[in-house]
Amino acid sequence: MCIDFVSKAKNLLAGINIYQSSEGVWAFTDARAGIQAHIHHSQEPAALAAYTAIDPEIAAERFSGWAFIDLVDELPCMDATENTALAMVCGAPTPTFPCSVERGEIFGKAVWDIVEAYSLEGCFDRLERPWGSPGSHYYLRPSGFKWTGDQQLNAGSMKAMRKSYRTMSQLQQIMVLTIMHLYCQGKDKTYLTGVVQPKFLLPRQ
Repeated sequence: MCIDFVSKAKNLLAGINIYQSSEGVWAFTDARAGIQAHIHHSQEPAALAAYTAIDPEIAAERFSGWAFIDLVDELPCMDATENTALAMVCGAPTPTFPCSVERGEIFGKAVWDIVEAYSLEGCFDRLERPWGSPGSHYYLRPSGFKWTGDQQLNAGSMKAMRKSYRTMSQLQQIMVLTIMHLYCQGKDKTYLTGVVQPKFLLPRQ
């Protein structure tokens, strides 16, 4: 299955004028066509990563106005081929697509690994029982509420979470906002209201 997805991913990238010229190096088959070509919305994350790897200026022109959260929002729309293409461009291991239980375990471990690796514990709580299907990410919730009680606002916890967020580096804040978006889609009107949030837009040249 993985070999088949890799082949399909290469064809997908070729369809948007991108090919791998050597190990870890990507190039346009036709830069002008790449800028003008129609790209299906679910292919945009892979295209954005590839364009940025090739030429950040062209990427900024082609995806002008794209925010980081726009990329995150597209991920659930992507199929196995598109996920494989994104992984290939980023130099990440080719993803596998096992049963839903295994996917939950893989995803849950990845989320907690990010929380621990980037020291984001000040913004998230580990619950005593899961809220959902298999996967340890269901034990994780943004801080600020009494998740193990009446689920009401916990003013002290919310204040501490916002204070922790303010002291973080921009990279840590990106990770916090990305994970939080999994639990609270749309505009945040609860957790970080009143806290200055960075705007992660592609740079305009």
